[in-house]
Amino acid sequence: MRILTIGYSLPNQNVDNHTVLNAPSLTDYEAVLIDPEAITTAVQQLLEGERSFNSLDGRPVVNGATTATQVSAADQLLRRTDEAQRFLEQGGALFVIGRPNAVLPGVIGFEGFDRFGWLPAPKGGGWNPPNLRAAEGKTIRIADDKHPLSAVLREHRRDLTYRAVLDPAITAGTNEGHVIAMGGSNMPIAVEFPVLAGRVVVTPVFANTTGTARTKLAQDMVDAMTAVATGAKAEDAPGWARTLALPSSEQIEAELEEAEESESAATARTAAVRERLDALTAHRRLLWATGSDFSAAVREALALLGLDATTAADGLAVTEGEHTALVEVESSREDVAEWPYVRLQRRLERHLLDEGEQLRGIIVVNGKRTMSPTARRGEFTDALRVACENYGYALTTGQTLFALVQRALGTDAPSGTLFEAAGRRLLHGKGMITTEQAVGEAEEAGDASIF
Repeated sequence: MRILTIGYSLPNQNVDNHTVLNAPSLTDYEAVLIDPEAITTAVQQLLEGERSFNSLDGRPVVNGATTATQVSAADQLLRRTDEAQRFLEQGGALFVIGRPNAVLPGVIGFEGFDRFGWLPAPKGGGWNPPNLRAAEGKTIRIADDKHPLSAVLREHRRDLTYRAVLDPAITAGTNEGHVIAMGGSNMPIAVEFPVLAGRVVVTPVFANTTGTARTKLAQDMVDAMTAVATGAKAEDAPGWARTLALPSSEQIEAELEEAEESESAATARTAAVRERLDALTAHRRLLWATGSDFSAAVREALALLGLDATTAADGLAVTEGEHTALVEVESSREDVAEWPYVRLQRRLERHLLDEGEQLRGIIVVNGKRTMSPTARRGEFTDALRVACENYGYALTTGQTLFALVQRALGTDAPSGTLFEAAGRRLLHGKGMITTEQAVGEAEEAGDASIF
């Protein structure tokens, strides 16, 4: 039986390896393996001129119209949609490496092209969130030992990761999805679906191994895909078979049960420890993250310093007692300019007009975020510093907050002492606030106007 792969090559005499732009028709095969990420990667390379592609008949593939001497990329991609439909209607087995969906604009004649637009969806599901969503992990637990893919997952476990999980809802009830393997969070990562008259099997991600490891994987995948395509599957032993004694079988079965219980307990403990570690190391986002991740890290740091941090529709705010400050944050690869000051000023003015209350202001910046903190020389412009000094807003950096978090987590001081005082100094500060000023080890910034 011939097998076609698109995007993940399998070195085997029974396999034809191609890209999405030059592959033969899917309907020429009984089993196909496709990596959706490789589809968008190949098209991106074509659009940016990094790589040239020729169709199976030798004509160059272009981001334009089909002519006698060239083939439109859009036509090639749209053709795959029709081929996948007919391939499954004729009972084919389509193996798809689990990836989160992604849209790639710029294909002339196929705006809205994405990784899964060509693939018919299973009953009750689809290939976008929440049915299929991004994830990261290496823990893989076999849920169905009898499925042909299970032997591949077990044999090559060290070379597997998962980059997407499926919603358990599309594997339950009448949706007919059959779970083959679960991830560390007990979410399905390998599932077989009946689609039309064929089968779609979602798999974890295979590493780009070489040599004998890749050759062994290729043969194991060929065996598994052949078994699925031909309907071969190991049968469960009848119930009476367990009553037939074999030397030491009962003892080994008891050992297996004990080992499985230990594995389950270890998995639960690993998940709990990982959750604690992730919560702790998330504070490092103060030094490199941007956007909502940086904003969340700032909010968590301020809360650790005893401030009641809340996120409203117009942004972050902190409260301590009767005092409230609006907070603006910005993280940049370059020096942070005065834009966070402009946003803060507008928010304060709007609140004053709406509520008749003059609030305080805090600006937290993280300039040169891709550089090591020790290599940074200034993170914001003088214009931003001068504006904060003049209008009485506190200005501090992600580095300062991170240093305060380090000290707060590393001390046994009771609540309401040193680090809640640091939070109050930020709330009431004016101008640049350093780590030393925040903890009271240096003279605090003055409030003299330069105008």
